[in-house]
Amino acid sequence: MIFISAALYRELTPAHLWHSAVLTARSSSAILIIVASAALFGWILAVEQVPQTFAATLLGWSKDPLMLLIIANLIFFIAGMFLDSTTATLLLVPIIAPPLVMAGVDPVQLGIVTIFNLMLGLLTPPMGLSLFLVSDIAQVSIRQLLRALVPFYIPLVSTLVILTLAKDLTLWLPRLIAQ
Repeated sequence: MIFISAALYRELTPAHLWHSAVLTARSSSAILIIVASAALFGWILAVEQVPQTFAATLLGWSKDPLMLLIIANLIFFIAGMFLDSTTATLLLVPIIAPPLVMAGVDPVQLGIVTIFNLMLGLLTPPMGLSLFLVSDIAQVSIRQLLRALVPFYIPLVSTLVILTLAKDLTLWLPRLIAQ
């Protein structure tokens, strides 16, 4: 692709290539810093036995897989409102997943519900990161964007409820692919 852009279209100059490389390095380094920080945070949590304490607390509230999945929904939704999905996944999944799997929640269903929750959180104020990005690209205010998004929240939340409550429906396609 780089060759075609440089040779055929003559759009890619060495200066553009250098600029693209610098932007790529900046983006990659930001992501790697987040991953490294999450790894350090995970190590601290493991040393302090936070996952075990959290698991005992969570399982003390309820042993019902559905109730635990609803609690996880709330945690991931709120986290998605304030964190980007990579950071939220790296920080929260190692803490929340073990007690839910121990209680009988299917790990694939938990993964699907987690990702959907984080995606929904990215579209929700106060800090929905995707809202700011779309607002900037479309050159509209957050208020205008939220008004336009309101009709879409109903099917999104309905889908989340279905993913949470209908385990067989949620796992139908993954099971079909696994066969």
